[in-house]
Order: sequence, then structure tokens, then C-alpha cells
Amino acid sequence: MATKRIALYQLVEKIQNLKLTQEEASAYFVVEPNASRPFDFNVYINPEHVDTTNLELLARDADLLLSGVTFPKKRLPAKKVTRRIVAEGDSWFRLPHIFPYPKTCVDFLQASGYQIANVGHWGDTLDQMLLAGEFWPYIDGEADLLLFSGGGNDILGNGQLATFLNLFDVDHTKPSDASYYVRQEFYDNLRSVVSSLENGLIVPMTTRHANKKIIMHGYDYAIPRSGGPWLGSAMQYNGLDPTFHAPLCRAIVRLMIDAYNTRLGALAAKYNDTFLHLDLRGTIGATEWFDELHGKEAAAKKIARKLAKMIDAAKATAQQKAISRLYAVDGSLVTA
Repeated sequence: MATKRIALYQLVEKIQNLKLTQEEASAYFVVEPNASRPFDFNVYINPEHVDTTNLELLARDADLLLSGVTFPKKRLPAKKVTRRIVAEGDSWFRLPHIFPYPKTCVDFLQASGYQIANVGHWGDTLDQMLLAGEFWPYIDGEADLLLFSGGGNDILGNGQLATFLNLFDVDHTKPSDASYYVRQEFYDNLRSVVSSLENGLIVPMTTRHANKKIIMHGYDYAIPRSGGPWLGSAMQYNGLDPTFHAPLCRAIVRLMIDAYNTRLGALAAKYNDTFLHLDLRGTIGATEWFDELHGKEAAAKKIARKLAKMIDAAKATAQQKAISRLYAVDGSLVTA
């Protein structure tokens, strides 16, 4: 059925009154990858279906308007074994919820009964998340677990991936040559990203709430595509065309993802009472990528299952520690 053309104020009213359907949202909004920022999207109002007369500039930047869209959901009973959770992150936790973009792992966790307040937004950098601190009121309140998805935009240079790569060299064409192409600038930037994560998130959490936890992943082995907005184009700029050098391009990305996960693993070892690292490498199959950086819904479901397992394990550990603190060494109950 054709979507009726409406005025901009009518679109806003639909959003405010929770009467906008997914079919209508797909017609009223246009979403395109933002090539200048990994994990980000440009959002526009579609003038074919929405009258934006005298508001053309507003229509060219409708990110916040789409972010406010909420579709009515079937109310599900909370899981019997649950905890209050807040999720902060980039597009791995929240994608534009219109066709054809897939649901994320957080969407599937919520649908399965986990009580999660999702404050994530596509395209957010680590510094933006930490500076805004939208998750802190939840953690300072009743939430005792933070799901965190961040740093991907940052480790890819915020749209400047090409500056981290050397030019293609005919003497370095094998996947085993990947390290030749990753410049020191990448590692210098990675060190800065990990430092921000440690000092801007983990240490404050240990100081403010030593009994609460963070679960964070380090992404998966993304696959560069020829002409891809975030990986492929940057590599082609340096002569590394995924069309002709696919194994090499994938090996370069693999090296970068490994480097990030190795450092997250080290943080998890250092702050093992607070920070948990979920290793997702190898989770998404080659045919399960929606685009260069995001998995299809089949992949999101697999990630959700792994997150759920870690969430439940963290809950069990917290309960065990709470019980153990009630008893003295000799086994007598501590009442004070």
C-alpha cells in the first residue's frame, strides 16, 4: 500500500504518539552510511513522502528525530533470573530501526526478557560516550551491569583509516604480510583509545561501584568490500583493493581487531572484579555480514546468546560473592 504524503508536523506527532509504523518510518526516512565516520549513518527526511517546505535544512539532518522513534512492542515478562542492565554503545548496540537495517544483539536480548535500558547510538565515539556519561545515572541507581560497545570508530581513525596504512607494495601481497601495512600511527592511536577506556570508564567504575560490572566486546573480523564506505574505500585509496587482494585486506583488518581484543583482554585481567571482556572473534560467518561493519540478524542472535551467557554467569558470580561475605572463615553467619 502506498504511503500517504504528510506534513513534517504530522510526522512529529506520529512519533510523539507512538503511532509511526515500521513501514511508514522506512518511507519517511532515508538512511545512508556516513563514509566519514565508521559505524555511523546519515539520516534524512524523504521529501517524496514528507512535505518539508521551508524546513529543507532540518530535513537534511534528521538523526535525532529518527533516534526518538519507538515502535510499540509486545510486553514480555522479565526473566526470572535477571538484573537491571544499561547498554551504552555504537551501532553494534543500536542501528537505525528501519528497513533494511537489521536488529542488534541488544534488541534480541530485550526481546528475550532481559531488562536493558539502551542509551547507545550509531556513530558515537568512545570520547562522546564517556563525556556524555548517559549510562552513569543508571549505574549510580539500580542498574548493576553495563554492557559496553565502543572504540570501533576510534581504532579505525574516525574516518581516517587510510592514514594508518602503508601504500600497496607488489613485494607484500600475502596475508602474512599484513603487519607491513599497519603503520605505527595505528598502535599509537590504539594506546590512546585503551587509555581513555581504562581511565574514563573502568577506573571510575571501580571507584564509584566496586560491586558492579562492565561487559565489553572487541568486535569481530569485519570484511572489507570494494567501494565500501568504511573499510574498502580507505584501503583502495592506498592501492589495497579488496576485489584483487581480498585475503590481504581481510588479514589487515584481522590484525587490527586482534590488537584491540588483546588489549581488552589485558584490561580484563587487570580489573577482573569489574571488567569482563567478551571475545566475539570468529562469531560472524562470512555470509552473515550485512555490510562492512555490521552483522545480519542471524549474527546478532549469535552475539546475543554469548552476551546472555556472560550476563547470567556474572549474576551467578555476584550472588556467590554476596553469600560468601555473609559468613566468617569458620562458617558462622556474620550478622553485622
